[in-house]
Amino acid sequence: MEFKICKDHEELTQETSSWCHNKVQATGAKSLYLPAGNTPVPIYKEWTQRPPLFLQKLSLIQIDDIITGPKAGIFKSFFLQNLPGHESQFRWIGDQYDQGDLSILGLGINGHIAFHEPELPKDFYSGCVHLSEKTCQSLGVDASTWGVTYGASAFLKSKAILMLVLGEAKREVLQRLINKDPSLPATALCYHSDFTILADHGASGR
Repeated sequence: MEFKICKDHEELTQETSSWCHNKVQATGAKSLYLPAGNTPVPIYKEWTQRPPLFLQKLSLIQIDDIITGPKAGIFKSFFLQNLPGHESQFRWIGDQYDQGDLSILGLGINGHIAFHEPELPKDFYSGCVHLSEKTCQSLGVDASTWGVTYGASAFLKSKAILMLVLGEAKREVLQRLINKDPSLPATALCYHSDFTILADHGASGR
């Protein structure tokens, strides 16, 4: 596991783009799992304004979405808004399940990755899931909300994994991840041979 601290969003974007470029070159990757959410917005903005060459060569795989309630499909809408012009490259979750060569992921406040919640089996690969109470609260959705997602088993089959962790609210769960807390779904990624975490000062506490 490699751990790097970024001083701001600009450095996070540069490090993420460098990681993608280097891994595509090294592994011949043709597909990339991508997360929705606030954390990668600056990255997608940069990719839209100055499209990197590596992005043009990749199929982009949506890793999760909400499938019930008024916010159903909100993550697909997020990508259409934040990565305009790349719609034809996307493989939308729910339409099909695909294995990604590379993974970019976030870290949930309860240690989930995508919607792989702590209550799910550690070897969960993909499917429909009932969202946890904490996840529902953070998304502002009803407690009965369901989602569709890839899980740790899918991400572990990638050739390389990058995790983005920002903000003081993530400090405790990030420390638990670094300490390999077995109760966190994200901890499974610590045992991948090519796993990198990019964090800011808020999340790292450094």
